[in-house]
Amino acid sequence: MDEFQPLDNDEVLFVNLGRVLMANPTFKVGEFLDALAQAISDREEDWVEENEGWFNEGLECQALRFSGQGWQRGRVRIRLEFSPDSPKARLPERRMTEQPRRLGKLEPRSDSPPRLDRDDVYQSGRSDTNLEDFYGSPDDDY
Repeated sequence: MDEFQPLDNDEVLFVNLGRVLMANPTFKVGEFLDALAQAISDREEDWVEENEGWFNEGLECQALRFSGQGWQRGRVRIRLEFSPDSPKARLPERRMTEQPRRLGKLEPRSDSPPRLDRDDVYQSGRSDTNLEDFYGSPDDDY
């Protein structure tokens, strides 16, 4: 049973293997159709703007259908279609299993040294912070 359904131009595909025309494995259907139109127009010497109908509103044509109705007038266009593996086959959605915790009011740590205001450091000409505590002494062996 043929369950292919046309995709809208803004729908997104991920094609890892067998990818053509697209450098990125994730792309919109419209991007693929634009790349296909560009590839064809680059190859065809007599490409004209009206040929863009293959990818949007369609081109006037006649089709000899297998239904036995003979030739039918109508329009033809190129579309991408999708058929899911099973009618309800969906990838699992990521959901948060627990509610986010609310943080209480942040209090300063009682064990941390008092912070100096920038103006205090520059006015005194020196800082109580010893840079060797952070970077080590120049005499230290590394």
